[in-house]
Amino acid sequence: MSDNISYGGQAVIEGVMMRSPRFFSVACRRQNGEIVVRTEPVPAFFTRYAWARWPLMRGVFALADAMVLGMKALLWSANIAAQDDREAGKASDTPVTSGGRTDTVSGLVVSGSVFVGMGIGVALFVLTPSLIIGWVPGIANPLWRNLLEGGLRVLLFLGYIQLISRMAHVKRLFGYHGAEHKAINGLEATGVVDVEVAARQSLIHPRCGTNFVLTVLMVKMLLASCFGWPAPLVRLLIRLAMLPVTAALAFEVIRLAGKYRDLKWLQAIVAPGLWTQRLTTREPDPSMIEVAVASLQSVMDREQESPKATASSHLSAVS
Repeated sequence: MSDNISYGGQAVIEGVMMRSPRFFSVACRRQNGEIVVRTEPVPAFFTRYAWARWPLMRGVFALADAMVLGMKALLWSANIAAQDDREAGKASDTPVTSGGRTDTVSGLVVSGSVFVGMGIGVALFVLTPSLIIGWVPGIANPLWRNLLEGGLRVLLFLGYIQLISRMAHVKRLFGYHGAEHKAINGLEATGVVDVEVAARQSLIHPRCGTNFVLTVLMVKMLLASCFGWPAPLVRLLIRLAMLPVTAALAFEVIRLAGKYRDLKWLQAIVAPGLWTQRLTTREPDPSMIEVAVASLQSVMDREQESPKATASSHLSAVS
């Protein structure tokens, strides 16, 4: 690829968000078939400071970056969907405008949902496995307790993905997630952004957010084994304090896996995360790929129109 720029993204409501080091673009399919695209600069906080791109530091900032841009993209796609519903007579007559009261309410709802979801995620996938294994009798070896806790955490995560994947709207979201991967894989393999090229590509990508989450869980299992099995409160505090460290290490692992895709031993390390992507992606239809390609082309155009950026790394996040 020219300029060695890494592109990432995520699925949103009936659309795809794509991002480059300095810009992000959201493309959504409206009910009338039209594709609407919005492209903006990445918030300056994530591009201004060179130290935010240092190894290990960049993993934590990439996670925060993905959350902020993901929320902005999700909010915009939600407003497009609400506007379509209003025009179809399925919603109230209150207009959905950019900057009006409805946008503010939607922003609060989406923001609140994100933070509530984060809290539930930490409680379910970080704290609950530790408490459950702590109650299991007859396991004296701290190493075995930590391994069992890590294994339970992975099973809970996979079970959660399997459960939500049965919902109709989640299936469509996973279809757009697959379209996002195909568009980026097509660009990285051929240097071309094209619907037909993308359609021939794999659903799997090493920099995917699903891969990141599972790699975090695996790294967390190994690091937790270094701290033994202390009292419950101390153990839970250690688990929470380890989150930024595990995120930073996991980011470096999948970044290298995405860069050196011909190294079999490196791909073997991230293989569980790659397998898990089969749960979070679906084969997209051509209309979904067309949306992903439109989003990717828009953000590439902005990068090429602007002065050359300093390359940065980021995740192709799961929807």
